[in-house]
Amino acid sequence: MEKEQIKQRILQWQLLADQYLREGQNVFIKEWNGDLHFCTIVMVGETKITVDNYAPEQRAGKRDYIDWLNIELFDKVREDQG
Repeated sequence: MEKEQIKQRILQWQLLADQYLREGQNVFIKEWNGDLHFCTIVMVGETKITVDNYAPEQRAGKRDYIDWLNIELFDKVREDQG
């Protein structure tokens, strides 16, 4: 991926993360190394996002500091409506 595309993707995720933090949304993060995080956002930084995990089991209850460059997928958790 080109450097400018990476910067655009990260900026978009940072803006979404700010919005999700204000709304209290749960988010899903997948890192390039395969690590998964189902979490709430604590803080959105320039180079990292701070999250409190509630799943998967091995991460539940832990706080993580994830570099934006290590994130492959970032989205809000979609709750089943019925």
